[in-house]
Amino acid sequence: MTAFLFELLVPLSLGFFTFVALGDPGTVPARPQGNSAVEELMKVIDSPAGDIEPPDINRLCTTTWVMKGLRTKYCVQTGACVEEFDHYCVWLNNTIGKANHRQFVGLAIVEFFTQVTHVRLCMVTVMSLIPYQSFTQWMWGAITSYPLLTMIVVIHCVTAPWVLMLTLHQSRLVLMNLTTNEMMNMHRYEHFWTIRQIGPGHSSRIFRNPFNKGSGVANCLDFWWHRTRWQMVAQPQPLEGGCQKQCCNHSH
Repeated sequence: MTAFLFELLVPLSLGFFTFVALGDPGTVPARPQGNSAVEELMKVIDSPAGDIEPPDINRLCTTTWVMKGLRTKYCVQTGACVEEFDHYCVWLNNTIGKANHRQFVGLAIVEFFTQVTHVRLCMVTVMSLIPYQSFTQWMWGAITSYPLLTMIVVIHCVTAPWVLMLTLHQSRLVLMNLTTNEMMNMHRYEHFWTIRQIGPGHSSRIFRNPFNKGSGVANCLDFWWHRTRWQMVAQPQPLEGGCQKQCCNHSH
């Protein structure tokens, strides 16, 4: 059963790896001069609507000349803006974004079980080849008789826990409807903070995730199925008496 599972997981891991490493992470095409977000911003500013609700020029990417969404970030390695930017993976040499994030999580899950099943197969093989008299004797026999096999097991024992931690980390972010980039840089993003009055003349910033759909199940469905992680949840009304001021709905 373990051998069959391993033979099933290996091509699955390779398939996920190929898709994530070579696929488009969700890049936004650059716009040419004359038909860029700059011209659109100019039109909005010159219109009456620009006086009522001024556009946020901070969302303009001055490299690709597109208006970035709240979860869109310019990636230097990719050379483009990536929707729902999560992080750049050096092991895959590709950015993780909207178009390949689910496959990346799938790769982490499958890779962990692939390594665990391979370790199990290696241990069963060595147990059948070397008679067990004591642990020290058996271990020394495995090292001296099958050094390559022993080295593979050691590598798995080092990398498998790391892959497990990556899987748990990504699963936690999915449950919270956050990205790795947002977790690391949320102090820079105004839409994650509300201002609450804590006393006369004193206020405090309170964290609030505007993308949280209300529960871990809803966030999981949003990640794996609905694909609307970029949509902000409606802001609650300020408390009566003005004791709480919510952040605006503008793009920051």
